Amino acid sequence: MNKREKTQIGNEILKDIKNQGWFPVRTGNLKKATQGHMASLTTYQIRFNSEVAPYIDYLEQGTLPHNIPGAFGRALPFGTSGRFYGMFHPGSFKHQYFIEDNTIDEILNYFKVKYNAEVNETYVR
Repeated sequence: MNKREKTQIGNEILKDIKNQGWFPVRTGNLKKATQGHMASLTTYQIRFNSEVAPYIDYLEQGTLPHNIPGAFGRALPFGTSGRFYGMFHPGSFKHQYFIEDNTIDEILNYFKVKYNAEVNETYVR
């Protein structure tokens, strides 16, 4: 398999990931910030550009409970349909690593379905 074919597979997987229901989409910035490329002859790398979506680390690592600066007195479209009313966020460690874990699951599933591959699903963080 040549580099072009590997890049095509990586791009196809990345497109699938961006279209999954678990992939958060509010403004579209996270989709724009998520890019892939061949990092070596055998590695397709998916990267999240925090300059485009500076909240990526918070999505992936979670947060402690906190007030949202400058949001008092008005509801912001934050959380699920603004459920926190733009004032207080209770923290989000519950979903720690959800993008990484779901991305790995999607990649493994791609090879199972597309190539009928047997995949060792052991992953150590």
